[in-house]
Amino acid sequence: MTAPDVGVSTWSALGTTVELHVADPAELARATTRARDVLDEVDASCSRFRADSDLVRANRRPGRWTPVSPVLVGAVRIALEAAHETAGRVDPSLGEAMEAAGYDRTFDLLSRATDLPTALPGVVRPGAWREIGVRPDAVLVPHGARLDLGATGKAYAADLVAADLATTLGAPAAISVGGDVRVTDAPHHTSLHGRYRWPVVVGETRTDLADHPDDTVSLLLESGGVATSTVRARRWMRGGREWHHVLDPANGLPVAGPWRSVTALGHTCTAANTATTAALVLGDAAPAWLEQRGVAALLVDEQGERHPTSAWRASAEDDSADLAAPRRGGGR
Repeated sequence: MTAPDVGVSTWSALGTTVELHVADPAELARATTRARDVLDEVDASCSRFRADSDLVRANRRPGRWTPVSPVLVGAVRIALEAAHETAGRVDPSLGEAMEAAGYDRTFDLLSRATDLPTALPGVVRPGAWREIGVRPDAVLVPHGARLDLGATGKAYAADLVAADLATTLGAPAAISVGGDVRVTDAPHHTSLHGRYRWPVVVGETRTDLADHPDDTVSLLLESGGVATSTVRARRWMRGGREWHHVLDPANGLPVAGPWRSVTALGHTCTAANTATTAALVLGDAAPAWLEQRGVAALLVDEQGERHPTSAWRASAEDDSADLAAPRRGGGR
C-alpha cells in the first residue's frame, strides 16, 4: 500500500509482515500501539504455535468445553461462518492434517527444517467442522480434529484492527496483515476526489512486488477489504515432494491447480479471504461459484493467465478502482 503524505509503520506479527498506513501522520504512533495490542491478543488467543494459546489449550481437550478469550470465540465464529458459506471448502478443523503435512511449527522454522520425516497422507475427518462448538466464553473441539484458523486468521486480525481504529482515530487507516488488507470507514475524511481512497498493490508473493511489478495489480480501495490466496508462497519439501499450506479438506493434501492465486474484494477482509481460499479448493468450479455469488475476483492460472469475474471487470470500469491491468508499485 502506498499513499502520499501518510504515516506508515511496519513490523512483524502472526508470523508475517504487518503494514499500517494512517492518513494523518500525527496519529500514527497511537494507531500503531493499538494495532500492535490487537495483534498481540490475536496471537495469544489463536496461535497454533504457542503452547499457552487458547487455541492450543482447546485442542488438548477434545470433546470438552474450554473457557477461552472473546478473541478466540470471535475467530471460531468467523471460521465456522466461512465453512458454512463454502460448504466446508474453508475448513477450520484441519489442524491435524496440517501437522501431518509438516506444518507443525512456525513457517520460519519449517522453511529451515532438516528433520522432516517422509510425509504422511493427510489426516482428515470430513465434516468435523460441523461438530465444533462455540459459546460466548468457550469453545469445543470434537474428537478426531484440531482447530487451525490459518485460512481466516490473518484476515480476521486485519478486520479487528480496522474496527478498533475506526472508533478511536480521527482519520482513515489501512492495515495489511500478510497481504490481507482492510481499510477503515471514515466518511467524514475526504480526499481531493471525495472519500478517502487507499492505493493498494496486490501481488502473489512479496518477491513479485519487488522484482516482478508486471505481475502485480493496483487498485484504489475505499472500503472493505482485499485478500489474495496463493499456492506459490509457504512451500516446503517433505517426503520427496513439495507441499504448500492450502489443503483440500476432502483428502488433507495440497490443492492441485488449476489456479496458482486468487484475489478478491469483500465487504470485510474475512469475506474476501473466504472467497479466495474456497476458489483455490474448488479448482475448475471456482469461476462459476464466484460468479453465482457476485464476487469481484481475479483468478490466475498456472500459466500466469488472468481470469477476472464479471464483478471484477465491472469494478475496473468504476473510477474508484483500477483492476483491469497490472501496475507498478509496492505492497504485499
